[in-house]
Amino acid sequence: MTKRLLGRSLLAAVLITELVAGCTAGGTSGTQTGTTNSTGAAPDTSLKTALQTDIATFDPDNNFEVAGLGAILAVYQGLVAYGPGTTKIQGLLAKSWTVSPDGLTYTFTLRDGVKFGSGKSMTSADVKASFERRMSSKFVLNYFLAGVASMQTPAPNLFVVKLKSPEPGLLDSFCSPWGPKIVGPDGLGTHKAGDQSAAWLTDHADGTGPFLLSSFVRGQGYKFDRNPNYWGEKPAMSSVSAKIVPDIGQQVLQVQNGDLDLVQHGYPFTQLASLPAGLQVEAYDDLGLEMAFINPTRNLKSAAQRTKVKAGLNPAGWINDAFGKYATPAKSLYPSAMLTPAKPYQWPTASSVADVAVPPLEIGYAAGEAGVQQRVADLLISQLGSVGIKATARSLSDAEPSNFAKNLNKAPDIFLAQNNPDSADPGSQAGLFYTTGGGLNIFGYSNPAADKLFATANATVDIGKRNALYDQGAQLIFDDGGFVPLADVKDVIVHRGGLKNFGTKPGVPWNVDFGTITR
Repeated sequence: MTKRLLGRSLLAAVLITELVAGCTAGGTSGTQTGTTNSTGAAPDTSLKTALQTDIATFDPDNNFEVAGLGAILAVYQGLVAYGPGTTKIQGLLAKSWTVSPDGLTYTFTLRDGVKFGSGKSMTSADVKASFERRMSSKFVLNYFLAGVASMQTPAPNLFVVKLKSPEPGLLDSFCSPWGPKIVGPDGLGTHKAGDQSAAWLTDHADGTGPFLLSSFVRGQGYKFDRNPNYWGEKPAMSSVSAKIVPDIGQQVLQVQNGDLDLVQHGYPFTQLASLPAGLQVEAYDDLGLEMAFINPTRNLKSAAQRTKVKAGLNPAGWINDAFGKYATPAKSLYPSAMLTPAKPYQWPTASSVADVAVPPLEIGYAAGEAGVQQRVADLLISQLGSVGIKATARSLSDAEPSNFAKNLNKAPDIFLAQNNPDSADPGSQAGLFYTTGGGLNIFGYSNPAADKLFATANATVDIGKRNALYDQGAQLIFDDGGFVPLADVKDVIVHRGGLKNFGTKPGVPWNVDFGTITR
């Protein structure tokens, strides 16, 4: 599984479409419970942005994409969140929490005065109902709560989670943009039907966030209005519109001529140094890691061959041409903001691997990422040539990467993608990509020694010891050439002058916080 295009790569786009196809409501538009006009509490302003693809589903328990995260997070909230510009955990719908000495019991004290878009007050019963729904096997994001043994609501403002075994990364997973969100009783009760509200929540919403989903028109776009019942500081924007503009070139033109206020993601790096007058850049670290997935079955069966490939992929020789000042060479198989290795990886040199024969290779990348990856692939073809390896590159349909494992001999030898983990916890990176059977381990790579280190790290409470174990496991994989990290890449927002306070967070890729933006 993958989160759409550049986030957790493209692999999940198809999966999500399949998951929600059977539960999509018959109509093409929907309105959130409690939708109203502006409250007048703030100036009547609006924000115009765009998405390259439709949001497959607005259901926070079924949406595995990246592109629509900002929209969903404007409507739904969880118990905790990362603070702006940091991976420090802070309260959101929970104002405080305690953890038992054995690490098995988490007690959350809920914030007072929280209401859903419908106007109904939130209680611990609503939190429990939302968590119970998330745990159902019907929903793709149920793995977030796989370790929960039981839940209790001893008081309307207290929610207790008991785990089967310690999970030091639990709060990080709750901070994840894909982590558990609280859905209101209108969404989970009134519209429950026989599918646990899956059909209704595909294009409707019932959350606690600063905005209400007021229009959902598939193929055209979405509109959000200020939530008059919001418990926090009212957003400066009275409304946000997000239209579907598949071509990034068209988005660029529209932000230049004023039809859009900002391009959230994908503005060509090569054009950032010479923006037209009136446009500005906001760059931030979103845990994005440019990575080469290596197919060990086709032409790169030996570790020696994969080592020679690493010599040709060394980012020091091409990274500036691809990303300018917005990327740095990767230090490890983890984003640098997540984990800094004991020592940066050592890249092999051409002279150390000159006698190893490597057949001509094929580099693949998803069509949705072509704007970035085609440039990277072209540079890598030249770099590989410098160590005696011939290579070609081609664009793949967005559906193909999720099917690589079915026929590895027909899959490319190298697949390029920028990837984002679930959270800032290194376990989310290792578990998704590098562990045997990981959801985004698209070529089926397996390293039992690394798996053992990751499993030990998952249960290690001491952060220093935990990170050392994750680092050791990833080093084994890099040395074997199963995955090759290339660059820590900043995400870039291009916006019209006057906009500020984007609320960017390292753990939330491709998006801005609509609730914090001001003019």
